[in-house]
Amino acid sequence: MNRVKRKYIYWKNILERRHVGLQATKGHQVRIYNWSRVYSPDLWLVNFIEKRGLLIGKPKLKIGLYSIFAPDWLTVFDDCDLRIFVARENLHKPEMKRWEHQFLNDNRFQLSIGFDNLEHDQYLRIPFWMTWNTFQPTDTYKEIKERVLHMNNPLNHSYDNRKFACFLCSHSDPGRQHLYDRLSSIARVDCDGRGMHNNDTLRMIHKDDKLSYLRDYRFNLTPENSNDPYYCTEKLMEAFQAGTVPIYFGCNNNPEPDVINSKAIVFIKQAEIPENQLKLISELNSSKDSYMEFATQPCLLPGAENVIWEYYEQLEDKLKVIIKNV
Repeated sequence: MNRVKRKYIYWKNILERRHVGLQATKGHQVRIYNWSRVYSPDLWLVNFIEKRGLLIGKPKLKIGLYSIFAPDWLTVFDDCDLRIFVARENLHKPEMKRWEHQFLNDNRFQLSIGFDNLEHDQYLRIPFWMTWNTFQPTDTYKEIKERVLHMNNPLNHSYDNRKFACFLCSHSDPGRQHLYDRLSSIARVDCDGRGMHNNDTLRMIHKDDKLSYLRDYRFNLTPENSNDPYYCTEKLMEAFQAGTVPIYFGCNNNPEPDVINSKAIVFIKQAEIPENQLKLISELNSSKDSYMEFATQPCLLPGAENVIWEYYEQLEDKLKVIIKNV
């Protein structure tokens, strides 16, 4: 009976998520399937395709976006002309290994988008951070450059009128709890997520606007949920945009080396803040001059806008080709 109940709940959740994705993209030529929860940034690729004019002359073309949150054979129930797989997670984790690049030679899918740096006609590396909050799907080169300049602007940072640190996570585990405890030895750490929840200003004051919320803090404890050389999510870019110093672990502590200035980050270890880094954080927090000297370093490297724009061009060019060939 328990097995039947588990199966029922499994399929109920899948069908509910599928319904949510289709409702979120109702009226669009690009629809979301096999997704998890759908937030407004999840529509980034939908808007990239539609608002950059890639479907002009193709008014009846139907495109499906798929991820890992349902069995792939459910594609038999859609009527898409073109399918794109979007990883959205670190597929090198043991529990997700079966999804790793499985669609590269699958004629049901014309394109796979993920984190890994590999060469294949059906694959593109598009970093997750590019598609979540910081850069917009309609951005021009000029607008991307302006965003880079904003993040590198010393005026984007402040010591006064900011609290010590925040830590947003969806759940607690022993490693995250240890990080929280270590950092709390310096001063109070606000946790507005479900994990270690002790604060409600994200919801009550900032109306769930994460970037607005982060601007209240000098530091943002923001480790990735798993470590892989190319798995860099939105965490660093959101901290940079909000002008808060990221306390970070991920990407083997060498995230996006052609875009990000590693000197603007306080690196920690997985589930551990080394004593020297804890001392550094404490010293920066206790001295306005020291903090501002560290915080106002350019967080993005010279030419970062060119690297980001190249991602835009590669994605647009690839989509134009596969749309034309349908």
